[in-house]
Amino acid sequence: MNKKVLTLVLSFAFAKAIFLSGPLVAQIPADLQHIGLPAITQEDAPSNNEVYRVQTATYKADSTGYEPAMLEVLNYNEDGLKFQDYRQIFGSYASETFDEFFYTGKRLDSIVRKTSAGGFDALIRFEHDTQGRIIKETATGHYTNYTTTFEYEDDLLVEAVLTPKKGDKIMAFFYYGGIDNRLISVTEETYAPDGKMTKLYTVYYHEGKPFARLTKDRPLIHVLDFTGFYKIRSSKSGYETVKILRKAVEISQDELFRVRRELAKDEIMIEQYSTSTDARTNDWTKRHKTFKNFGKLDDRFIFRKLYYPDSTTSGSTEFDILFQRRVPKIKK
Repeated sequence: MNKKVLTLVLSFAFAKAIFLSGPLVAQIPADLQHIGLPAITQEDAPSNNEVYRVQTATYKADSTGYEPAMLEVLNYNEDGLKFQDYRQIFGSYASETFDEFFYTGKRLDSIVRKTSAGGFDALIRFEHDTQGRIIKETATGHYTNYTTTFEYEDDLLVEAVLTPKKGDKIMAFFYYGGIDNRLISVTEETYAPDGKMTKLYTVYYHEGKPFARLTKDRPLIHVLDFTGFYKIRSSKSGYETVKILRKAVEISQDELFRVRRELAKDEIMIEQYSTSTDARTNDWTKRHKTFKNFGKLDDRFIFRKLYYPDSTTSGSTEFDILFQRRVPKIKK
């Protein structure tokens, strides 16, 4: 594998991202995602701090060198709202996707998506109620055609329903608890065109971040902690296991890690991380990710540069050979 410098690619891609942008940078494993409101605020940003830009470079690497696999750029405006989102994938399945977000004040009016494939271009429009809350999202394009409606109670989102022009209907129900009405879980149901339910699962939250998923008629429980993402089989019921995991995550991430290992009779690794965090900002800047790829283990090196409103930065998108040498070797 030959070494390829990403700096020029990053500069070129970012120049284009000034005008357009791409899909949401997925910081949450796909198995813990569900439908909901668009992720546009600083609370949704992949940082523990307020940021105005996040650049992420993902590399393939081995003993012979490294090469870029993916580039992602997020930009936020002066109101802390995302206005550009860009992604470029390198290699055999090379592609580019840009999303540009348009606002009236702080109200999201539309998202324009442009893709290198063209057929996946889309215009996403939003409708609001008298309080400025999004009540309807409508996407139109060659391959992208759906409507999502949103319902609220006491300013809290309680239901989202996605209805595609073709395909399965998805419904999500949001549950809150505690003195400050924090999100505690989201249950998502999927229905085939004939009305038959094909999937039902619940994602559990702590302080706005998902930590577990329970799926109907599936014995394995998804668990996310600071070391990675796993499926575990517990000797206890699913609900009892999640209850114990919730008590653990309320104490600390270290406690969640300990309890997850204690509960697991069997465990399947989906993703595992070795991470370097900036002590000043508490944002991670370097990550080695091991993951399952068609039944085999694969890995990626991920480097981030974060830009803060006080003009300081954290991290770099350049490949760090010393970090590569420090991470544990994986057996493929």
